[in-house]
This record gives sequence, C-alpha cells and structure tokens, in this order.
Amino acid sequence: MRILFVSGVATGGSARSTRELAAGLASRGHTVGALFGTTERPRLREVHRRSVNLRVKLDGSPLSTPVAWAGGFIGRRPRHANGVDGVQTWETIVPENSFPLVAREFRPDVVVASSIDRMSWRSIRPSLTRSSVPAVLYIREQNGFGHLTISHVFPDLLVTNSDAHTSHARSLGFEAVTIPSVITFDGCLVESTRRRVLYVNPTPLYGLDIALALAHDRPDVPFRFAESSPIDPAEWDELERQVASLPNVELCHFVSDPRVMFADARLLLAPYRTNGRPRVVLEAHANGIPVLGSDLPTIREAIGPGGIVVDPDAPRAEWVRALAELVDSPERYDAYVEAARVHAARPEVDPASIVDAFERELSALVARCS
Repeated sequence: MRILFVSGVATGGSARSTRELAAGLASRGHTVGALFGTTERPRLREVHRRSVNLRVKLDGSPLSTPVAWAGGFIGRRPRHANGVDGVQTWETIVPENSFPLVAREFRPDVVVASSIDRMSWRSIRPSLTRSSVPAVLYIREQNGFGHLTISHVFPDLLVTNSDAHTSHARSLGFEAVTIPSVITFDGCLVESTRRRVLYVNPTPLYGLDIALALAHDRPDVPFRFAESSPIDPAEWDELERQVASLPNVELCHFVSDPRVMFADARLLLAPYRTNGRPRVVLEAHANGIPVLGSDLPTIREAIGPGGIVVDPDAPRAEWVRALAELVDSPERYDAYVEAARVHAARPEVDPASIVDAFERELSALVARCS
C-alpha cells in the first residue's frame, strides 16, 4: 500500500507517534509518506487564518472567489523534510494548501489524518472523495470529534487511540476502532534519581493552575515545568513571572531527548483539562514513574493502576493529599512504581501489535474501496 499520513502538528506526542507508526508500516514493505503542519512563520499563518474568516463572511459574494484563491497560495508548496526509516516527509504551514501537490506526487492508496484542524479536514476530505482515495480519521484528542459533530465531514474509517474515545464515538452514533498510539521506549528509558515532580506542557489547558498550586503548597518538593508543544513567547514570559516566586520550580524549554526530562523524575504530574491520552504517561510508566493526573476518561485509562487520578475541579486539598501519597509514603510509592512498570508492559500498547492492527484495518479499507 501507499499510505500517506497528514498531521496538523509537527511536534509533540501526536507527531512523534505518527512518525513511529509510519516507520513501523514502512518496515513492513509499504510505501509511506507524511505531511506535517508546522508552527513556523506565524504572521503568514495569521494572514491565512484571516483570509479564511473573510471568505466565510463573503460567502455568496463574488469577492469570495478571489479571497479563496489568494488564501490558497499561502503554504502551497511544502518543503521536503528529513524523514525517518524510509518515510518520505514534507512540512508546511498550511496542510490543506500543500496537500494537493503532495497527493499528486505521492499517489496514495489511503490517507490517514490526525491532530488536524477542522478547516484542513474540511478541505482535504472532499478532495479524497473526488479521487476515490479512502480517508481515515485518527482521533487522539477530544476536540477531534468536532470533525463529526460540527463539520459533519465523515471518514471512511474512524480510529481512536483509546477505548474511552471509541465509546464516546459510539455514543454519538459513529462506529470506531480503538488502536492506541504507537509509543516506542527506545530513547526514553533512564535510571531516574527520583528527585523532582515532572510537569510537561505548562499551559492553562494542561492544568497550569493546579501545578502552580501544588508547587506553592509543597515548597519542600522540587518541580520541573517542561515545555512540550511550543509556547508563545508572550505566554512564556507570563509563565516565568508566575514561577518567579516559587524557588522550587525549574522552568525548562523543549528538549528532544525525553531521557533528560525523566532523569530526575519521581512522578509525572498530568493535571490536564483536555481529554486526551498523553504519550508522556506511558513513557513515564516504562521508567517505573507513577503519574498523578486528572480523572478524565482517557487519562484515567492511560494511568490505570500506575498512579492516582483526581478530578481537575476538585478542591485544592485533594490534589495536595494525592501528591503527598506519592512523595511522603515510601511503601505506597514503591507499590505504584511496580504497578506502573506492569501497566507499561501490557500487550495492547506493544508497538508491533499496534502496527499489525493498523495494517489490517488499512488493508481491509483499501480492499473495500477498490
């Protein structure tokens, strides 16, 4: 098969898992390509966003056509990027504008879209219908359901990376297949000194208020706040201001080697307010690092017995008590460490098994649509 992945992000856990899945399929003899959306050239991306908004406002007006034409040129030509393990890779600031050129060059038998915004999906999906190329929507984040419930643009195959997402899809009237994100442990395993609380992605959507409160209430516990997805410079300046009064907090920019993050992690803090299945949870578990996270369906599923979950809107004292259980009780902590290692070794998250499952689903889809 000729398999083309389209991802709206080029960094973070979703993009890493897409690359690992693509590499796994390429190793099976498939021809695999990947188009990633980047956050480069923010001013030009803002121009494109405004052109889209203007086109919507002018809908039905003769002026909408030239506006759409002009906006379609922004990010139209992707650049070839360094692929891994036989995967042909492109990067662009506007995936839907680059997609026609990439599709003509690559000639996919099937296209898999993930972590993609609604405008991109609304543009790419009809073009696949016109060319009779089956489309897969791989939902990793809760907001991905907006493609179904808001845009009403449906794939030929719906895949999610968690049972909780699949159950939600069914509650909305859509059949879905659960295939967890590929997460390989090569390059993330380390013997941690277990000194700090590691908090990844210090932004409001990922529970920054909770992390700041815990760091304030436990000044005896060292924390590391680590950037994952790029944080806007103005937001970073505000973050520096917020942690300035917390001497127990170390603020770190993104590092590509996860072993640096985990090298001194005692536990992973994941007080996220978004219902996704964070890659970093499984990476932490593989290192025997327990997780304190939000009691949301996909996060609860990911953490399992390898940590503690608390309602993100619970009183502050509940979060403090849960943190104390993981930093103040050696016996309880050791039990969570062992549970984390066992949970990371469960068959459903084995990368080879995941690639097998994805390959089967894509093969069956292409055969049905031939």
